[in-house]
Amino acid sequence: MSDFTTNEQLMAKAAYDAVEKRKEEADFKDYKSFALSFPALIHSCGLVQAVAFAKAKKKDGFIDDIQSVFNKIDDAGDLQKRSREADITEYMRITRHAISAASWIKRYCQATD
Repeated sequence: MSDFTTNEQLMAKAAYDAVEKRKEEADFKDYKSFALSFPALIHSCGLVQAVAFAKAKKKDGFIDDIQSVFNKIDDAGDLQKRSREADITEYMRITRHAISAASWIKRYCQATD
């Protein structure tokens, strides 16, 4: 039997690793708060605007974590630039992957106390 790992499993592992590194930091409470709301932010205003908002709020570490999780299934490059320049079908695919990556980070943040 071959070893088969799904994209969701790859993203889950990367998200777990990212949250484990962040939870030792002093500002983890702020990181967690932002992570809990980010998937909904993408849903409500779109990926480009959500990433721009995160950058404006100096949440670069969170965006870096989203990109590292995203990169496990697709090389995101600069997520903000790529999503801004993508055609509609590519934008929808990128958004779907970004929501999935953000949701995995959110789940692991919820599991920490």
